[in-house]
Amino acid sequence: MQDRISKLWRLAPLTAGQLAPALSLTAEEGTWIKIRDFQGHLNVVLVFFRSLRDDATEKALRELDTITGPLEQLDTIVFGVTHHRTDDLRDFRARLGLDYHLVYDPMALTARKFGCSGRVRPYCRSSVVVVDKQGSVASSYDGLPATPQLLQAIADLEGRDVPEQLEERAFTGVRDPGAPADEVREISSGDARALLDDPDSVFVLLDVRSAAEHDAFHPSGAANIPLDELPHRYQDIQQNTDIICISQTGGQSTTAAEFLTSVGMSNVYTVSDGMASWPGAPAQ
Repeated sequence: MQDRISKLWRLAPLTAGQLAPALSLTAEEGTWIKIRDFQGHLNVVLVFFRSLRDDATEKALRELDTITGPLEQLDTIVFGVTHHRTDDLRDFRARLGLDYHLVYDPMALTARKFGCSGRVRPYCRSSVVVVDKQGSVASSYDGLPATPQLLQAIADLEGRDVPEQLEERAFTGVRDPGAPADEVREISSGDARALLDDPDSVFVLLDVRSAAEHDAFHPSGAANIPLDELPHRYQDIQQNTDIICISQTGGQSTTAAEFLTSVGMSNVYTVSDGMASWPGAPAQ
């Protein structure tokens, strides 16, 4: 009886076949996550959760982290979604050591659209929704499912076998236990130019500003992937080392560089003074 009454006060997650609602939220490190950007490229696992101080939730989120590599092999990306603010999420993600990002859902408004919130109180309820590459709900779970169950569901969705292990560590965000984490290094625009001008250089200059900013002015040979597109386009770079990230003043490039190291790139720099100090750049 108590369980039946409890369900009356809860929404039910969307079921398979329904069109997934729009999701446009900020990740804990500032990146704007828009679910429509992944359509045609990746399946998206949305893990809604309520508490930052619950042992069971922490265990489930950590276990999910162990399968992010195999999920990437199945063209699938994971995001945790909760109503807690980004500064709290940064600390929480660092404490748990999660590779996947957590996004802030103010007042659980997006969770409500997905049927993953309380009916009355504004909080995200522990539940999972899998959105396929076409933007439809592929499966949903009331509660946090066991990782083998979720991994099998994604494999079935892709019509492939469950990966037994990662064949490649590049671009997975999974590091060997005990291996030192790569660190983002800051360099000046002058030092960046020196590295790029070296005849033997293998560095790629990655401009993470908007396409309009890039078109207005950019150094010769710079690749352009706007910061908010980087999570699903980083493999366009075609390598896992020797990247120099640049933005207008250095803030966005630092975020980009931290993301790239988190997915396995090992020699990443950020231009601390940004494009504003690049020779030939128009005055602001």
